[in-house]
Amino acid sequence: MRAFYVEADWAPKDGYKLSERELSTKRALRGNSIWKNIRGSVTDRPEPVAKDDEVLLKIGAAGICGTDAHLLKKGEDGYSLYNGHSKYPIIIGHEFSGEVVEVGRNVKRLKVGDLVSVESMHWCGECDACRMGMFNQCKNLDEPGLTFDGGFAEYAAIKEKYCYVLNDIVNHYGDKMTAFELGAMIEPTGVAYNGLFVRGGGLRPGGHAVVFGAGPIGLAAISLLKTAGAAKLIAFETVPERQRLAKECGADYVFNPNDFESPEAQAEMLMELTNGRGIALFAECSGATKFTYPVMAGSLAIGGKTIQIGHTLGITPVDIFNWQWNAASISGSNGQSGEGIYSDVIALMASGRIDMRKMVTGRFHLEDIEEGLKLTSGKVLVSMDYDRLK
Repeated sequence: MRAFYVEADWAPKDGYKLSERELSTKRALRGNSIWKNIRGSVTDRPEPVAKDDEVLLKIGAAGICGTDAHLLKKGEDGYSLYNGHSKYPIIIGHEFSGEVVEVGRNVKRLKVGDLVSVESMHWCGECDACRMGMFNQCKNLDEPGLTFDGGFAEYAAIKEKYCYVLNDIVNHYGDKMTAFELGAMIEPTGVAYNGLFVRGGGLRPGGHAVVFGAGPIGLAAISLLKTAGAAKLIAFETVPERQRLAKECGADYVFNPNDFESPEAQAEMLMELTNGRGIALFAECSGATKFTYPVMAGSLAIGGKTIQIGHTLGITPVDIFNWQWNAASISGSNGQSGEGIYSDVIALMASGRIDMRKMVTGRFHLEDIEEGLKLTSGKVLVSMDYDRLK
């Protein structure tokens, strides 16, 4: 089969202390301290074989995440710039959907012909985090496209328990490709859903909301907050194309933070825009926390919520007094597994409440994936069913 296959050299940096798991499994916790000379290309790979508890999927569509592009970037010293969980060699791609073409003998729930989306965080179910029901914090986490072969391929073998049926989306829209595309976008939508409603506790209809950053997860947050009943929905984004997409996904107001003299000026504008009420929910999807937290500090509503979804590096100074004074909260969020998230997102898509195709900015044949990896705005999809570039 054809697949986008990525290789790298195992070369731990001097002074980096390998964990027992890293030593035994060759899975890096911090990829930028271990992997060197990253290289990838579309090539022929053996077709996977489904184990007893797995299904074989013919991939329908796969989404390119910023992580996928980041996995391929190298610093001047040749080391990966991706600082997260990773293992090579590997077929990358962790946002994907497909059609079941074969089932293992112990598979009970799925059948040949089912269309499914795949969770990207494969929790073990046995560690302390999983036993607490916190699957996104699993200590034995595996991730398709990061620690084992993923979705930038013609086929993938996946355990049944991580697959969610998309048949209701087919019934609503009437065609398989729409279901494949939406199924490939459940993962980023689920990341936003987890932060907004599971970790953050949601928004009361009528509250005002702000989303910092209009990448795919920020755009998903905008779509979800719109259908959840945000009164005034405000987005901050610097990239013009993403500003357009934010409006397309439902933002009432979109501002460039660089147009303001200071974070305090942004906060003042938000207070004026909400007639002094303030913001009930902030979705921090940009990771630019040194700049966004001062804005939040000056415009929190009483009982306001801050939900940290975007990953950030380094230390962010925060004057916590404003959160204490307003009985406000800060919640950390990571991942999209468990808690019925996939089922809820599928139901929203199947009812037409959200249509994440609004954030799609490119569709590429698998053979042309390297062109898709160059695009940085919106969501880019890959499929063997798309036309080749001329």
